Amino acid sequence: MDPFAFADGSMLGILLAGIALGLMEGFLPGPLMMVVISETMKHDWKSGAKVSASVLITDGPIILLMALAWNSLKAYENWLSAAAAILLLWLSWKAFNTKAPMISETQEVEHSLRNGVMTNLVNPNPYRFWGLVGAPFLVAAWALNPWAPALFICGFFSVFIIAKVFIAVTVHRSREFLQSRGYLIVMRTCGVGLLLFAIGFGLRLT
Repeated sequence: MDPFAFADGSMLGILLAGIALGLMEGFLPGPLMMVVISETMKHDWKSGAKVSASVLITDGPIILLMALAWNSLKAYENWLSAAAAILLLWLSWKAFNTKAPMISETQEVEHSLRNGVMTNLVNPNPYRFWGLVGAPFLVAAWALNPWAPALFICGFFSVFIIAKVFIAVTVHRSREFLQSRGYLIVMRTCGVGLLLFAIGFGLRLT
């Protein structure tokens, strides 16, 4: 089964798949989110927004490399799909078991964009995500229409950055947001979504 069981093989479906994955990845905790929160607490929400935008600098080469690698490893598609399903299950488990991060507030010189870039370059999450989850969508999108991968990427990053900026703005206005029930509900919702994607990749093995 094609991963576009989620996206129904249409341009609109591809865009919606990118938006859904971007939304879930944007709210999931990880190294980049910790830097977004840290920079926001040290300075303001604009610093957190700069960290969020750092993915536009770092992720391009990662996406290209992983898409080419996936396309050249089609003989191992079942193994890769199984790995993608396991990764998504792990991310879903993390979302369901999210705890409020502990961030210390100190005043420093503002280097938010640089910190975001440096964090993303050594952060394993983009490599895992684009290598196992994003790449099959991009390869299948290319087979449908040469412009479809760009649509998926635009949908993903637009919502991903908006989600991170939303967190920065909310933390700037209320430092208790990360302790709130609302944040935990968002995490549980992301967990359900990731679980559905994991099931979809698992169905590709049948």
